[in-house]
Amino acid sequence: MSRALTTFARRYAKPLWRWYAWGFAALAATNLITLEIPQLAKAVVNSIGSAAGIQSIDPELARIAILIMGLGLLQILIRSLSRILVFWPGRSIEANARTDSFNHLLRLPQKALLHFGMGDLISRLANDIGQLRVFFAFGLLQVLNLCFLSAFIISRMFTIHVGLTVACVAPLSLMLVITRYAMPKMQEFSRQNQEATGRLTNKVTEAFVNVHVVQQSGAEESFLERTRMENQAVYESNMRLVFIRNAVFPLMSCLASIGQMTVIFYGGYEAIHHRLSVGDILAFNVYIGFLSFPLTAVGMIISMYERAKTAVTRLAEIENQAGESSMPSDAPVTLPAESVTPAILSVRNLNFTYLNDPGRFSLNGISFDLAPGARLGIAGSVGSGKTTLLQLLVRLYDPPAGTIFLRGHDILTLDPVELRRTCGMASQTVHLFSDAVESNLRFGLDRPVSQDDIRRAASEAMILDEIEGLPQGFQTEIGEKGIRLSGGQKQRLALARLFLRNYEVMILDDVLSAVDQLTEVHIIKILEKKGCAIIVASHRPSVLKACDQIIVLESGRIKAAGTWSEIGHLTGADESDVPKESPDGGS
Repeated sequence: MSRALTTFARRYAKPLWRWYAWGFAALAATNLITLEIPQLAKAVVNSIGSAAGIQSIDPELARIAILIMGLGLLQILIRSLSRILVFWPGRSIEANARTDSFNHLLRLPQKALLHFGMGDLISRLANDIGQLRVFFAFGLLQVLNLCFLSAFIISRMFTIHVGLTVACVAPLSLMLVITRYAMPKMQEFSRQNQEATGRLTNKVTEAFVNVHVVQQSGAEESFLERTRMENQAVYESNMRLVFIRNAVFPLMSCLASIGQMTVIFYGGYEAIHHRLSVGDILAFNVYIGFLSFPLTAVGMIISMYERAKTAVTRLAEIENQAGESSMPSDAPVTLPAESVTPAILSVRNLNFTYLNDPGRFSLNGISFDLAPGARLGIAGSVGSGKTTLLQLLVRLYDPPAGTIFLRGHDILTLDPVELRRTCGMASQTVHLFSDAVESNLRFGLDRPVSQDDIRRAASEAMILDEIEGLPQGFQTEIGEKGIRLSGGQKQRLALARLFLRNYEVMILDDVLSAVDQLTEVHIIKILEKKGCAIIVASHRPSVLKACDQIIVLESGRIKAAGTWSEIGHLTGADESDVPKESPDGGS
């Protein structure tokens, strides 16, 4: 067994050893019963074959027949029990491995997830773990069945006739030679097939997620052609695997048939010379039949083993990706005394690039301080680095060490979960789940909230009336990614979700772009009353004008910094777009 598969077995199968032990015991009992039945059949045949005194043995034959029936029923019960005891750990291993892999994926930084596509990850968590379940359940059962039957049957056959046993087993031993050369090919084709399946799942997932784009662009044929190529790769790799399996399995069946022919010819010759009885030949033939199935299953076992080995290697690629963690520093980091007020969040000479090219920075030399309760606006053209900067503040991507500090601590030394409980972020692209409105609002909360709290948050986000107008109100299912809501409704629902949490720093990435300006003014007033520090990226003047400080980004650098009155003209926002309040102070 490969090292990766051994490590996987030690982690997931070893804790279930009691189930396997009882299952193996039941399997051994099943095989012993199976081997006893031919001995009883042998006695029946030998008794019938005796011409003298057939009438005198009728009661004995009836007793043997009843015993055979009883052993058959007992075999059914114990065989069923053995499969339950062995198959249940396989299902448990599948569930535990899938849970652990999914939990690990949730803790991976976005940079690590870029190595995999969505469909490929689904394929690894579904197909590959399914292959491991098959190996540690049905595959392991067949391995043990082969070991038990081979040992028990060959020992019984030796007690009947040594020469005939050697003659029958010799052709079967050639199976080991065949598998020695077939295994490397099967392993390679299994790997190619599972990787091709992952790529195909990627394409199909993309089609389902972006079906509206495909249909709007009339690109069905183009997308079908892309998928057809991946489907062809799956087909070709699978056919290579099928070809070698179909070449090996019939050959193994042929070798088993040669063993049965040997019994008939060699055994018949020995019976003619009275060195074997007819019952012995019958028992031998039944034993060879019992032995042929597990031996012909060697190819199946090898196939399951190769698929499991490929699967565990693909899962290890996920496990080997380092998850998010706090990285303790050897010495405490102290901030330069540059801020006039104590800063809750500080950025110092931040340089960052997505590429392994130090000459091409997405952000270059970014520095600023955010005081408790202050409001910082970030402006800039598309591609200036606003979203990248905000994602670095909450460690969706890891910044360089010693560049971003929360309360004087490098955020790389903080637990990412605790960091995000302090600094909450709402992104420009709203992510909602195919669930009820209330479930989306409660998602991820680590504290109980009342219905009044939920209604208050929805009211602050100016979406309460629209939620109550839905068919089932807060229990209305909003569909995949909130497809039943408009863009503005999605953004306000995401804001309501943010308002339910008690953040010290609230980070907003152009979250008001899809709402009308009067609604925007109301939400800005709500944000001002929150009392938490706010960083908001926006191109709207009404949002930037409400900020204490503004920085303007251009090509990843700070072009200007100051108040709206000082640098408002550099933000690219038109002040004439600011909505006027009504005379009574409303909006």
